[in-house]
Amino acid sequence: MKEIKILAVDDIEANRVSLQYLIQEYLENVHLILATNGEDALKITYKEEIDIIILDIQMPGLDGFDTAKYLKSNPKTQNIPIIFLTAAFKEEEFQQKGFQIGAIDYLTKPIENHQLINKLNLYIEVIIKNKQLEAVNDNLYKALQKEIELKEQIQKQQLELIEQSKMAALGEMIGNIAHQWRQPLSLISTLASGIKLNIELGIAKEKDILKSSESIMNTTQSLSEMIDNFREYSYKDTLAEFNLSYFIHKTINTREHLIKENNINVILNLDNTITLINLPNSLVQALINIIQNSKDALDKITTKKYIFIDSYINKNNLIEIVIKDNAGGIKTEYINKIFEPYFTTKHKANGIGLGLNISYKIINDSMYGKIKARNCKFKYNDEEFEGAEITINLPFKI
Repeated sequence: MKEIKILAVDDIEANRVSLQYLIQEYLENVHLILATNGEDALKITYKEEIDIIILDIQMPGLDGFDTAKYLKSNPKTQNIPIIFLTAAFKEEEFQQKGFQIGAIDYLTKPIENHQLINKLNLYIEVIIKNKQLEAVNDNLYKALQKEIELKEQIQKQQLELIEQSKMAALGEMIGNIAHQWRQPLSLISTLASGIKLNIELGIAKEKDILKSSESIMNTTQSLSEMIDNFREYSYKDTLAEFNLSYFIHKTINTREHLIKENNINVILNLDNTITLINLPNSLVQALINIIQNSKDALDKITTKKYIFIDSYINKNNLIEIVIKDNAGGIKTEYINKIFEPYFTTKHKANGIGLGLNISYKIINDSMYGKIKARNCKFKYNDEEFEGAEITINLPFKI
């Protein structure tokens, strides 16, 4: 602990000597500085960090009151405790004025030794406690500054991670676009090549050209819609209240040409009263990916092709959407992997395995829902079928 510095100001040498003796004799860890007048006292306070001032009131030149006023007007010295010294016969006269200026105590002359020492001990103890508190506050401030710097560093790292995540998401998005575009582009290329070859061979028929051109136009429209859907997913979706059935129908409409061209029958059993507050465009994107996956699986069968979509409120008061097909189901060893990124059982030409992973992220991370897959057996029109079933649970509000 640093020494406590006490400044004693008195124009009478005998009083200064008496103060010096008492303080040096009875107080420890105290450094006493003496001044003979108010002007010198002010100069000392500019140079030294004074803790207590014992100030005589009646001095020639700058008296104790004026000296105290200067001290209280200076931000550097305004909080230094001042103890006034005054003659006993003038104590009442000066007391009120001194307290108004800012003194903390009075001592009368001649000084009573024990009274002086006891009071100084009390004030020194308070000063030491204040210094300790200031040290604690200073340490807390430094710790707070370090914590702020650490938080800023963490925020900076988080921003960098967000940027990296954005780039990773962009990579996934590009991969998914490529996945969705391969088959339509292949169809366009095949139709265009067929028209060109038939014209070159002179066997082109107007009816066939019109039919192929119409297919090319429909497929091009599909690609355009696909870009719109990806744009809706890539930007932050808007939280909105919407009718679930309307957006399921919207999903089917965006894939109508694909469904018709592949002779797929979509059977809907929807609760048209269900409305929710969530991310409608994100839901459309998730359902498109699931339907695309069912369509790819149905390509492998030659019998009737079905996609069933049901919606209802389940026993847990959650919205439940069930999408199933009759494509035979998923192999047991793959059932727990289908939502993993880049997992696919298809040839690379037909995709890289991001569609269901994106659906999983949309439902779980963005829409605060749950999605799961299983194989199921069911009957429809007295026929038995087997296929994959995707179940989505959503809250009514997020």
